[in-house]
Amino acid sequence: MSSAGSTTMSRSTETVVMQTLSALSIMASVPPLALHWKNRNFPAGSLVGWYILLSLFNIINAFIWPTDDLDNWWDGVGLCDIQVKLLVASYVAVPGCLVCIFRSLACVLDTSRTTLVPSKRQRWRNRVVETMFCVVIPIVAALLHMIYQGNRYFIFAISGCVSGLDESWVSLALGYIWPLVIFLIAGYYCGLVLLRLRRYRNQFNEIIRAANSGLSKSRFLRLFFLSFVMVIAITPVQIYVVYVQIEASLPWHAFSFSNIHGGGHLWSQITKVPTQGKVFYDRWIPIAAGFMTFVFFGCGKDASRIYRAALRPFGLDRCFSPIQTSSTGSFPRDGSGSTSSRAQLISGNKNQKAPQDLYHASRISDHGYNDVEKGVSPSTSGSSGQSSKKGWLKTHLTWFGRSFPARREAMRSAPHLAIPSNTISTNAWAGTSTTMSRDSIEIELMPPRTDLIRVKQVIRQEREMQV
Repeated sequence: MSSAGSTTMSRSTETVVMQTLSALSIMASVPPLALHWKNRNFPAGSLVGWYILLSLFNIINAFIWPTDDLDNWWDGVGLCDIQVKLLVASYVAVPGCLVCIFRSLACVLDTSRTTLVPSKRQRWRNRVVETMFCVVIPIVAALLHMIYQGNRYFIFAISGCVSGLDESWVSLALGYIWPLVIFLIAGYYCGLVLLRLRRYRNQFNEIIRAANSGLSKSRFLRLFFLSFVMVIAITPVQIYVVYVQIEASLPWHAFSFSNIHGGGHLWSQITKVPTQGKVFYDRWIPIAAGFMTFVFFGCGKDASRIYRAALRPFGLDRCFSPIQTSSTGSFPRDGSGSTSSRAQLISGNKNQKAPQDLYHASRISDHGYNDVEKGVSPSTSGSSGQSSKKGWLKTHLTWFGRSFPARREAMRSAPHLAIPSNTISTNAWAGTSTTMSRDSIEIELMPPRTDLIRVKQVIRQEREMQV
C-alpha cells in the first residue's frame, strides 16, 4: 500500500478537530438554548436547536465514515435517508429563523404600532409567521426534495450524508435557490432594524421599555448582533452555493419524473465519495455558529443563573457568584425618582421644630432647577460653616457630574436616613445654613449678600454647562 493510500485509510487530523469542535460547540450551545426556551423566544431557540442538530451529525458521521475505505463502508440506509431530509430542511430553516428574529426586533422599534399589551390578533399573527418560517417551510422543502432528488444520496468520507440533485431547472426552482431568497428577506428586515436604530437612537431606551416585548436593551442588542453576523457571514456562502450548483448542472436536461423515480433508475442509487481526509466545507458553519451563540448569550448574568441552578445540587454553585447589579436594572432611570425619595426622607424627619421656611426648602420639586438648592451629606455635629459650604459644593458638583454610582449608593443607603444623626440642608436663596441633629436645630445666619450672589452665580453657571 502506498503512503498516499496509507494516509487516506487513516483518520485525519481534520477529522479529529471537527469532531472535537463539534462536541464543544454542542456543549456551548446548551445554555443559550435553555435561556431562549425560558424566555419563550421560539425563533432564537429553533436557530440554536438546528445548529446543535447539525453539529451532532458531524460527530456521528465522522465516527461511521472516518476514512476513505470505501469497500468497508456502511451504505447508510435509513440513517442517511433521514439525515438528507433534515439537511434540506435546515437549509431554509436557519434563514427562516433569522427572518423571524429580525422581524420581531423591527416590530419592537416600530413606534407607529407600539401598544401597551399586544392584541390577540397580533399575537396570533406573530405565531403564524414564526411557525411558517421555522417549521412549515422547512417541512415543505424536505418534501419537495423528493421531486428533484437526483439519486438517493451521496456519502462523503468524514462529512457523511449529502443530498443529491437532478441536473435540471426544477432543482433550481424548488431547491437550492430558496435558502438564498430567504436570506435576502432576512437581510431586508436587518436593514429595517438598522434604519430604525439610527432614527430612534436618542429614544432607544424609552422605546425598548415601552414595547412590552420582554427584551431588555442588552438582550435586544445581543440578539441583533448575533443574527447580523450570521446574515453577513452566510449570505455570501449561499450565493456561492447557487453559483456552483448552476455551473455544475449546466447544460440542463429536460426534467422527467419517471426517469428519476422509475424502477431501477437513479432513485435508489447511493454514491460514495472519498475526500482524502478533507471535510465538506459547510460542516464548519454550525460549529462556528455554536461558539458565536455562546459568546453572545452564554456569558451574561442570565446564563450565570442557569449555571448556578445546574451546579447547586453538587454544591458547586458558588463557582458562579451572583453578578452585582444596580437597582436600575437593564435601563437607566432618570433622577426624578431618587430626588423625590430623598426629599421626602429629609422632610419626614422626626424633628418638627424647624421653621416653616426651612420646611418648604426641604420639600423640593423633582422638576426644574430647584434640585440644586438642596445638599445632603453626613457631617459631625460640631462642623463649621466653612465645611458645610464645601460639603454643599461637593454634593452638587457630584450631582451635575452625573456620578451614577454615587447616586445608586445613596439610594441603597436611603432607608438609613429616616432618623439621621446629622443632616445639613442649605437654602441658598434664603441665605441660611441649617444644621439639624437628633437633639437640636441650630440656625446660623450667613453673610447677607456677598455669599448669596456668589452661590447664585455658581448655580447659574452649572445650569448653563448642563444645558
